[in-house]
Amino acid sequence: MIKSLLFFGLLGVFSIPAKSDLISVCIEDDRDLRVDCMVEPKPSRINSYEFSWSSGSKEAVINTNVSGAASESQFRDKSYVEELEPQGYRLTMTGYTDTLPHNTTYMCKISGNSATITIEKDLLLPCSAVIWKTSCIWAMGLLIFLQHIYY
Repeated sequence: MIKSLLFFGLLGVFSIPAKSDLISVCIEDDRDLRVDCMVEPKPSRINSYEFSWSSGSKEAVINTNVSGAASESQFRDKSYVEELEPQGYRLTMTGYTDTLPHNTTYMCKISGNSATITIEKDLLLPCSAVIWKTSCIWAMGLLIFLQHIYY
């Protein structure tokens, strides 16, 4: 009985969607800033994306493919976007890591669905640490699950 309660409690914790899982921001080894947006696009629509950030009251569009919208000129040659499989987009920015505002809100919109995350400059992690942190959480969950099945 207790094993079942622990199992379903653990399953419930892992099934709660966290908004920060839809967008992540990290620093790559070459000091580029990376923003991954894993928002699921709406079906039967042409995929569009828009990445932006805000610090204080000013919001700036970094990169977009939305018709009629344009990115700020300071970002045009220093950012690019690539599509991720099975869904999502990745923005990479060069030359901004050292001049980032202290407290920044990063936003992404994919086909009308959006996600945001606010991060302090000093708390940005290397991208390898973000992957490790995510993998570690799932590995721990799997170990706990397997322990309850076999004991």
